[in-house]
Amino acid sequence: MEKEKKKSIPLWGAVLLVVVAAIAVCVAVWAVFSQPARPVLAPDQAPAQEPAAESIPGDSGEKLESPEGGGSVSLTYSRDVTIDLSDETAMLYFANPGRSNQDMVLQVVIRDNVIVQSGTLAPGNQVQSLTLLQDAADMLSPGSYEGNFTVLYYDPDTGEKAMVNTEIPLTITVQE
Repeated sequence: MEKEKKKSIPLWGAVLLVVVAAIAVCVAVWAVFSQPARPVLAPDQAPAQEPAAESIPGDSGEKLESPEGGGSVSLTYSRDVTIDLSDETAMLYFANPGRSNQDMVLQVVIRDNVIVQSGTLAPGNQVQSLTLLQDAADMLSPGSYEGNFTVLYYDPDTGEKAMVNTEIPLTITVQE
């Protein structure tokens, strides 16, 4: 009767197996912890009025003409935003002049991440400072970023979200 030979893995094979397993674990840990922040979804109904909103000085409030069931808006803004990480605020200028017949919600977006979202801005109101969303400061470091204002429109009577949004390119400066 012939002896059965035991098959064994050579030493270099065992080492290679351990290295591959370690790399797989590292990749899995990296994938879990490097996920981008979850996007902030645009509300289907207009949120509460923005507490930092102020009336636009000298705004006449004369409305633009719009077709039945449609809307007309007028925007006034600055393309420069400064974010102060120490107090987690964004200094900006955005106004919804009284000529508009739509409420607006303003988002500041960097690389598909919403870092600031206002409450509702009724026609005739402006904002110059908004608070960063929770954990947004952790995603940023001092420097310059390209981003966007995303403007969401809402019917002032029903609060229903319009089907269109506007994106406005920005330069965002982040400082400590």
